[in-house]
Amino acid sequence: MTAETAEIDWVGVSEATARQIMAQGETFMQAQLQAAIAADGRATAMAGLYTTLALAVLAAGFGYPDKSALMAGLCSGVFLIFAAFFASWAARPCDFYFPGNQPSQWFGVRTIDLPLLLGGEAENYDARIVFNEAALASSKRALGRSHILAALAPMAGIFGGLFGFGAWF
Repeated sequence: MTAETAEIDWVGVSEATARQIMAQGETFMQAQLQAAIAADGRATAMAGLYTTLALAVLAAGFGYPDKSALMAGLCSGVFLIFAAFFASWAARPCDFYFPGNQPSQWFGVRTIDLPLLLGGEAENYDARIVFNEAALASSKRALGRSHILAALAPMAGIFGGLFGFGAWF
């Protein structure tokens, strides 16, 4: 129950209205779940891509017998490793509410008028939607940081190569 729903009185609300409000909550939570699954897929793919790129860049840096190539590879590789870490963090398992409810949750209140029960469940859905939005936002921030680090990796490699070449000595 959120602050906006704390004072809601479901007495006198028709069953059809309560069902419609609850259906809207279920629809929204289902859309959040689909968005979370898609975001996890993107984050996992990016983690794999950044890990592969990091290993390739590091191998190229170590495989080339030049100090500037080594430094370029190390700098770019470290940025890509951190990018892979943040992408993996975005795809981490976290608490997330799904639409619906366990039937046993209704057993103790089965004698209460159905519109009141549906209204209370709609309030529960509202709180769960807010919780899910926070989880989605956290993953979005982590994936955004991952993209920024990956975008900066070539620049880090350039600066690392210049440092290794001795351009700043």
